[in-house]
Amino acid sequence: MTSSYTDFTDDPGYDPYGMLFDEDKARRAASAVKIFQDVSVGSTKEKMKESGAQERETIGKGAEEQRKTAEQEQQFKQADEARDYGQAQRAYRY
Repeated sequence: MTSSYTDFTDDPGYDPYGMLFDEDKARRAASAVKIFQDVSVGSTKEKMKESGAQERETIGKGAEEQRKTAEQEQQFKQADEARDYGQAQRAYRY
């Protein structure tokens, strides 16, 4: 008695990978993967754009606050210098 394995492989058109690989299923799977990658990459791009916009906004706010602080500091220095100059002038007169 011959084994079914031997009978199965004796076929001249036998493809050992044919039963493991269905080309149509592979194409559908590849298109699904492509769609998933496109969606995934697209959402990643959107996330990167959003995070970049938020970072630029944060940097802008930080820079604006820094300018305001520097301006206030300059005003305080000028006020202190004016006060000191006035005190020195009054002390010199006496």
